[in-house]
Amino acid sequence: MPLLACFFDIVLQWRKAFRDRRSHKRALRFALSFLVCLGRRTISRAICAQGRQFQAWASDYRLFSHNRWDAPSLFDAVLDEAHPLMSDQQPLVVALDDTPCRKTGKKIPHARNLRDPLSPPFNTNLIWALRFLHAVLLIWPPGAGGAARGIPIAFQLAPPVAKPKRPKKNKRADPATRRAETIAYKKAMKQHRRQQREEGLSAQGALLLGRLRERFDRIAALRERILWAVVDASFCNRTVFRMLSERIVLIGRTRKDIRLYWPLHDTKCGKGRKKIYGAALPTPEQLRKDKSVPWKHCRIFAAGKRHNLRYKTISPVLWRSGAGNRPMRMIVVAPLRYRAHGHTLYRQPAYLLVSDPQIEVAKALQAYFYRWEIEADQKEEKDLLGVGQAQVWSEGAVPRQPAFHVASYAALLVAAIKAYGLNTTHAIGPLPRWRRHKPPTRMSAGQLICRLRQEIEFYEAQARRKHLRKSPGTNSQFQADAVEQRIGMKLPVSISALLNSAWT
Repeated sequence: MPLLACFFDIVLQWRKAFRDRRSHKRALRFALSFLVCLGRRTISRAICAQGRQFQAWASDYRLFSHNRWDAPSLFDAVLDEAHPLMSDQQPLVVALDDTPCRKTGKKIPHARNLRDPLSPPFNTNLIWALRFLHAVLLIWPPGAGGAARGIPIAFQLAPPVAKPKRPKKNKRADPATRRAETIAYKKAMKQHRRQQREEGLSAQGALLLGRLRERFDRIAALRERILWAVVDASFCNRTVFRMLSERIVLIGRTRKDIRLYWPLHDTKCGKGRKKIYGAALPTPEQLRKDKSVPWKHCRIFAAGKRHNLRYKTISPVLWRSGAGNRPMRMIVVAPLRYRAHGHTLYRQPAYLLVSDPQIEVAKALQAYFYRWEIEADQKEEKDLLGVGQAQVWSEGAVPRQPAFHVASYAALLVAAIKAYGLNTTHAIGPLPRWRRHKPPTRMSAGQLICRLRQEIEFYEAQARRKHLRKSPGTNSQFQADAVEQRIGMKLPVSISALLNSAWT
């Protein structure tokens, strides 16, 4: 049982995150039951998967609402096991993005009306949801010869700043009262804009990157390595650049019409400030259309195969309204235009800004294309694992239960790499007939969960044959007993409990 044993080896390191041993054992049970249970991933269904639905369940709910533990400490154990799996040739790359979790309860703390990312471009839709910041550590094979894997290392609540309400129009009120309400509303809006710059999504993302940098500094193998943060346009702005640490390189997508300038080294002496910005540069869109600037080529891995990527670059450049006097590199990426699943993808050009003009362009482009792994992780977390489906209303459980769920998923991914390798499929088993013409290149989260259920079934089958036990090492029963002794209790989930609770 390599996957189950590796998974428990990782989650057993959560012991230092909990003050009580009983809470840690309860967390072990929920970490496995959230992954393998059937249907919606709610706390009650996870309790039924453990076969404990006829016992007092108040302590199970208090694990997320009242018990004292921090969600980032769960990801520390995952990071300690994940960073040795990185290749020495690859840089230290973290992808950052925000993601909403849909909700229905109107009294859930921090739930707001957010923009639906799936809404069409011609009509913005709103959804009632919680917003989270999601960060993953990218691990790819040596030489970028295959697909990467995104290991979640942070999943924290990022609520928007509350906007003050406009005063109601009351025609019966005297003009002095209405004038006072209008002045108070304008002051509140001014304070709201200032608070949004300091506590908005961009500021929270920059603070999260700073905390990750501090976490990497506590690891001896990562202390001297520069952190690359690959982000989208939501975090490529003035707020993030001004809060960015010196040992973090930001690789972000930007607009096509930003105004850039050449740096100017003014050597004049005398009064006044020295000039920093030189002549204006063409916008990224103008540079793409400029035929006098030739296209450069490099090989990158994306969508299961290598592509010949065309790009243009200028460095160093200054973005006056965004990064100030920080020298940067601008990269214009030509569309790839390849077909996948019957659709033509990557038909639009991309415009990137790199906060360090000295890094190698080919590695920066490869890191940007590997950012797609965070999108794949979010799809598996929501559609397959049901992150955010648990019905919790407590102030403590709202941010911690989804983070606990994502940490369990991260432990599963790290356990799969340790047990089977990064891009291997020998543990999948027979494929359906419609997948034989195009087999997968790695094990998906669904296949890993299926493998966990198979090993649980194997454990139960061996537990029924205890009377046939032989000497150690000659019977697989001793493998099951070793797992039981390792976690200090019986396997918390059974196949019969999963099937019996599938209808609830």
